[in-house]
Amino acid sequence: MGVTVLRHHGDWDATSRENRALRFIESYTKEMTSNLTLPYSSTKYFSPSCTFHDTTNVTYRGAGNVKTWIQGLFSPFDKLEFTPLSCIALDESEEQGNLPKYTVIGEFDGKYWFRGDPEPILAPRAVFFTIVASETEDGFDGLQFSEVSLYWNTALVKDEKVRRSQAKA
Repeated sequence: MGVTVLRHHGDWDATSRENRALRFIESYTKEMTSNLTLPYSSTKYFSPSCTFHDTTNVTYRGAGNVKTWIQGLFSPFDKLEFTPLSCIALDESEEQGNLPKYTVIGEFDGKYWFRGDPEPILAPRAVFFTIVASETEDGFDGLQFSEVSLYWNTALVKDEKVRRSQAKA
């Protein structure tokens, strides 16, 4: 029994889409950033028992709580983009009796457009995802996040927002 490893560099493409975990993350990031109100079910991507660790040392538990937090986090923005720079996908399904289990370590280029500001603020993000078989019927491709740890420099975004506001004054 072993773990299969895929290392992917750059934006999503045909190669990344062949990997079930990366295809799942691409769907999530594209759907999440296409409508910041997140009009889909909270369990489409997050399991009811998921755990989400935010960069501020706050932990959110359960799909509904995670979705509510993300909606609040995104509320100051008109638009977001998260482009993958590098992802390492570990397929641990064989070790789980062929139940799907993936660990993905991803580095993303984040672009944040505050309301009314035509220029994005750039801040990279590092995310650790654990993806497993869906606990509910509506999980995308039969998968859901069971654990996510997000790391990004929130101070960089806040400081640039303040600098731009002061420059306009």
